[in-house]
Amino acid sequence: MIFAAATLFAGCQKSVITQSGDVSSGALIKILHTAPGTPAIDAYINNVKITPVSSVSVTDNTVLTSITTGINYNYNGVAATYLGLFPGSNYASITPGNTAIKVQASTPVPALVSTQTTAAGTTIGSVTQTTVAGSAYSVFTLGLPGSATSPLGIKVISDVFPAAESGKAYVRLAYMIPNGAPVDMTATATLTGSTTATVTTPITNIAYSNASDFIGLPVNPTGLTNYTFQLYLTGTTTKLGAVSAAISLAPGRYYTIVGTGLAADYPVPGTSITLKASARPILPLTDPATKFPEIYFAPAQLKFYTNK
Repeated sequence: MIFAAATLFAGCQKSVITQSGDVSSGALIKILHTAPGTPAIDAYINNVKITPVSSVSVTDNTVLTSITTGINYNYNGVAATYLGLFPGSNYASITPGNTAIKVQASTPVPALVSTQTTAAGTTIGSVTQTTVAGSAYSVFTLGLPGSATSPLGIKVISDVFPAAESGKAYVRLAYMIPNGAPVDMTATATLTGSTTATVTTPITNIAYSNASDFIGLPVNPTGLTNYTFQLYLTGTTTKLGAVSAAISLAPGRYYTIVGTGLAADYPVPGTSITLKASARPILPLTDPATKFPEIYFAPAQLKFYTNK
């Protein structure tokens, strides 16, 4: 996937992408697309588009084609590894204050022929958020198209980083599976000096559309520590799908683990589309589902990004 370079603006003030170690005089913001089955998105800050365009191959009406579009959720079979977010690392710096945030469905070029769950240009969600210089915010696109109980929208979550302690990395869970029950998240690692893996449950009873606080986990004093994270239905030993994430944690760093996808199939009201809680089949080619648009498929998964 190739992303075009983009210049960011917030109001009349030029915005920049903060780099590791930079001191920003603005508020910090990150955009994440976690609404399964929803087309690519564009994000606007104070009525100015800040997200870039991308060139991506998709299956459209059974024909493989390339389109230019916004931040995508699941195109080209990359759902297992790709988390649609902007910026890809760190945050965008914006003018603090009463910040108007809007996310809308991107308009692909060329236009798609296959049926989409949300029309191009549709506003998915908008909010005016009070932002503070030096503070960080993550904006999640979430929900299900046409749903009355989990409608499409956006949610702004403040990224509050606890003071770093020696020998710890910090993780939180953002749970964005719209038809999933509350979950616990386990963490498994074998630390230096130990011959057995330690399993803990640092995060419990997180409901859809919420994020936990950042929790400190012990890590090796030097190098990286390999952790495996897994979701379970709260208070049970029942896994949510086969989701797990293997992440190499570094001391003093902060990570957001995102639960995405579907816990069960979802028929989109008013359409012939059923969003699948399973991966898009590759074989046999005689299976018609191998030609369905990629966004019809959204298995439950754990993905992650590094906040800082």
